[in-house]
Amino acid sequence: MEIEKKPYRRSPQEALYRIPQVISKLVERFFYNLGLQIAKKPKRWMICCSVLVILCLAGLLRFRQEKNPLKLWVPPDSDFVRDTEWLTSTFKEGQRIERMIFAADDILEPQALLKLNEITLRVFNAQTQTIPKTSWTDICFKVPIISGITERRKRQMDDSFFDKEPVMSNKIGYDAGIHLPTQLYCGVLNSLPKGCLLLSIMDIWEFNSTLIKSQTKEDIINKFNSVNISPTLGHPINFSELLGGITKDQNGRIVSAKVVKTQWMVYINFTKVNMDEMGNDAGTADWSTKEVFDWEHVYLQELEKASKELQAQKRNNTYALYYEAGRSFGDISQDSIFHDVEKLIAGIMIMSIYVQVILSKFNWVEWRFWLTSVALFCIGGAFAVAIGLCSLFGVPYGPVHTSLPFMLMGLGVDDTFVMMAAWEEVISHEKNRDKPLPERVALALSHAGAAISVTSLTDVVAFVIGASTILPSLHSFCIYAAVGVFVTFILQVTFFVAFFTLDCQRVENKRNGVLPCVTHENYVPKVADVKQNISWRLADKLYTKVVFTIPGKLVILAITITFATFGGIGSSRLEQWFDPVWFLPKESYLNHFLTVKEQEFPKVGHEATVFMSNIDFVQDFPKILNLSRTLENASFTENVKNWPVDFVHFSNANFNIDAENRTLLEDDFQNCLSKFLFSRIGGKYQRNFRFSGNLTCGVKAPLIEMASIDFSFSKFSSPYEWIPGMDDAKRTVAEAGFKGFATVWSEMFATWVTDKVISQEVVRNLILALICVMGMTAFLIAEPQTCLWILLCVLLTLLDVCGFMYYWGLTIDIVSCIGLELAVGLSVDYAAHVAHAFLNAGEIAGASRRVDRSSRALKAMRHIGAAVLFGAGSTLLALSLLSFSRAYVFRAFFKIFLLVIVFGLWHGLLFLPVVLSTIGPRSLHADFRNNTTRSVEMTQEVEAAAVPLNKDDVVHQ
Repeated sequence: MEIEKKPYRRSPQEALYRIPQVISKLVERFFYNLGLQIAKKPKRWMICCSVLVILCLAGLLRFRQEKNPLKLWVPPDSDFVRDTEWLTSTFKEGQRIERMIFAADDILEPQALLKLNEITLRVFNAQTQTIPKTSWTDICFKVPIISGITERRKRQMDDSFFDKEPVMSNKIGYDAGIHLPTQLYCGVLNSLPKGCLLLSIMDIWEFNSTLIKSQTKEDIINKFNSVNISPTLGHPINFSELLGGITKDQNGRIVSAKVVKTQWMVYINFTKVNMDEMGNDAGTADWSTKEVFDWEHVYLQELEKASKELQAQKRNNTYALYYEAGRSFGDISQDSIFHDVEKLIAGIMIMSIYVQVILSKFNWVEWRFWLTSVALFCIGGAFAVAIGLCSLFGVPYGPVHTSLPFMLMGLGVDDTFVMMAAWEEVISHEKNRDKPLPERVALALSHAGAAISVTSLTDVVAFVIGASTILPSLHSFCIYAAVGVFVTFILQVTFFVAFFTLDCQRVENKRNGVLPCVTHENYVPKVADVKQNISWRLADKLYTKVVFTIPGKLVILAITITFATFGGIGSSRLEQWFDPVWFLPKESYLNHFLTVKEQEFPKVGHEATVFMSNIDFVQDFPKILNLSRTLENASFTENVKNWPVDFVHFSNANFNIDAENRTLLEDDFQNCLSKFLFSRIGGKYQRNFRFSGNLTCGVKAPLIEMASIDFSFSKFSSPYEWIPGMDDAKRTVAEAGFKGFATVWSEMFATWVTDKVISQEVVRNLILALICVMGMTAFLIAEPQTCLWILLCVLLTLLDVCGFMYYWGLTIDIVSCIGLELAVGLSVDYAAHVAHAFLNAGEIAGASRRVDRSSRALKAMRHIGAAVLFGAGSTLLALSLLSFSRAYVFRAFFKIFLLVIVFGLWHGLLFLPVVLSTIGPRSLHADFRNNTTRSVEMTQEVEAAAVPLNKDDVVHQ
């Protein structure tokens, strides 16, 4: 009697497990067929890839490098960007300050003043080499020269006029000149010449060396303490603010000082500023015109010469000179970033030699010189294609993109090692050695392609999601990175595989590895025995005798927990902090200047301005006055240049008008404002206004279109002070109650705004990246437990990297934000390759689950462990010389990459194998039918499915 066989029904568990099996087989089948097609016609594939690369390079015709710092480092939707664009379009002109600090034992000595005056005159006389030549007087910020105006008035008026109204003259804000006949006063005022605004104590002696020589020490002290009006310009100046290291006598007089600063005020016409021309490759240049930029170069040259002369004469004096220009930070930061390019080139050369050694054998035939070159060419080609494609679609290139080649090298070389490991695995089986070369290449690509597709596509999606960041430079970088990683992957599985096929043909034909035209007839190929490989033997000894033992597992878990604990503590203490000074080498002249400035002028904070527009200035004047007094009393400000208060005093003292307690009529306000802005006390505030027409002396002021109040922030020491200070200033202006436009602006807001959002961006980007890792591994691997372990390894790696960044002195800033974005891509590779190899390792029939897991884990480490380690080593070698860089960017990248490599390897090559060998999932090739396992090589399954000619070779069970 024949027993009827019941149809086999899959359990829900087996049905779910079939999903990753099907995906794995489909992916491997795809890459097998791809490899077969490439290996049959390698030259055609190489030509097609080359043509596509060249076509993509056509996008370079639209290449644009972004140099405007406003469009690189500041969120485009921030108030700072909006306000800056409004200011440059509204004002169309501004100032820029060049500073120098002169140091001596005592500045107020005749010899010290003579030396300072000599240096000052050298700058006066300096000219550019351009035609027409540009000197200080051509680019300086000019103001009316009112020195001697009183004498001119007295010559034209009765002296008794100035003795009238003694009660009025004692009031704060009284200006006798205002009471002159309008025609006479304005005639004199309009006839005044204009001079360059220069804040220098040499002004006291009118830059006259002969006069200084005639002065004694006591003469100098008396004159310095008595003069508060610029002799050359006639404007009030507090010369004591220019001194540092001051000593006073018992009468409160300044009798000596250690340093003195000089400030050269330069005029900038914003309508002539072209950042594409004047910006630098680092994106750190300030707004400037070409004329100013060229003059600053001469200015710096003169002061550099003077400084060297003082150093050469230091045996006889203690003079020293420190200086900066508006272009200094941009010049030095750019130089420091690109100064160490030779270190990068040397690192790439070292890495190339390293890859040559790993891929080659020590004989002329198996020296894979050209194969290694092609592997690196694929990476360089991917970078070029990324630039071409992104440029074609209008994505600008930024300064941080210089780090992209190193990430592509890390990922690309790692892919190369994985493919070579797959090749070694294929030819290690005797049954594969007699197969045609195209089939062997296809088998290798079926294994390697599946492995590198998981890591590469995960990185691509992570960077695509990272492009949603609000930081423009990081946004652009993520787009370039996504394209670059994807093209690297494509070229590796096409162009590299095609050339690899030709290289294998060369080896089989016994041709020289460097000069293929030379044949070595005596060459005898050695039979590949992977068991004799150093990596195989080391893996056996390390994992069987140490890692996979119970004590070894406990130690590795304990160390992993310790790392995670310290990483968590460090991460919680990691501060969001960036100081642009970090971009400057310690030996640079600008760093020396800033150090002396910080020591000798510690109370000077950053300048800021409140801007008001589209408001009723007459009706809202009480609000403006209240705002100015609120700023004066605020804890975050100092040195408020308070024109509303001075206007109130001026109106009261000269016209008995109480502008504070009653609302003026519009005509009275405009008349009074006009007189105020042409008075001695109010003339300096003219630059704080923009009118609907020309401001004319003797005529009431036109309607105000914009007004501003200048002030300085208090001296802040950390982001925990300057970010609240910025927010408090913005809130104070917002609470003033203006119906029109009102804002506060400072050049430092560009850095502070980024500081405020950077920590949020880092957390956001890392969370999104982890979600991408989970999502892509779930899609490409589809084995839940494996996806979980990969995610855990990446999470622990990032936790440890962030924590040890704190211990190594790094902070959260734009540089570390980009470094951590790159860290995700690298850390995924280490764990994903190992997990993928473990999943695809065949199970041992009849073995216990514990033995089987350990065996599969060992097989995975034999197969992929060395490739992962070699890939990490190549990345480390390429970046090793950056540890000696003087550029903060490169030093920070080196530290972050080193941490990623160390912790990524730890979790990928030690922690993950321990976990998988203990509680890892079943193989993708397990047989559920009889609850047993079968040992079927994936090569045979792929062949049976894709190559009908090889069906007879399949092992059936």
